[in-house]
Amino acid sequence: MRLIMTVLFLVTCSGVCWGKVDLKSTKRLIIPVDQVTPKITQADVAQVVPMDFKEGDSQNTVFSRIADRGFSLWFNSSFMKESALGRFAEEAQEKLKTDVVVPASTTKGVSHKFSFRIEAFQALAKMEYTGWLRAAINYDAKASATDILFKEKVFANKDLIVSHRANKDQDLSMIGLAWSW
Repeated sequence: MRLIMTVLFLVTCSGVCWGKVDLKSTKRLIIPVDQVTPKITQADVAQVVPMDFKEGDSQNTVFSRIADRGFSLWFNSSFMKESALGRFAEEAQEKLKTDVVVPASTTKGVSHKFSFRIEAFQALAKMEYTGWLRAAINYDAKASATDILFKEKVFANKDLIVSHRANKDQDLSMIGLAWSW
């Protein structure tokens, strides 16, 4: 019985229009252009999605690199830097920087400077030494990699560079000559 009533109702009401619309007096519908929502461009996607994946990379590696780059882009945006959280992060970052200077004991002696930096939000620790030579040790916790770099001025505009990079996959040592002009 219900089925018959439903079918009869649909048949009788399907062709009937109860409202009257005068098309001559109807105003034109204007759809506003969205000026607020930012448009995502190909360049925006390229900033978040790294294009240098290796064939053997796991899903976790791919996801963590995309998430890291996306979070970094968001955190470095002007909106985030001006927020209370961004200002707090900058202040905390500044408090994790320390310089220690050991002055030379004589006028012709060598002054030694140690700079310690911990960049907690990038999971980096850095130590730089300037004195007898220039040296730097960087530890990247995300990549589980350590970089050691020694620079020595050989000529007026040339530096001899010895570096070593160690991570879970490989150790890489390099010797180079850098010059500035």
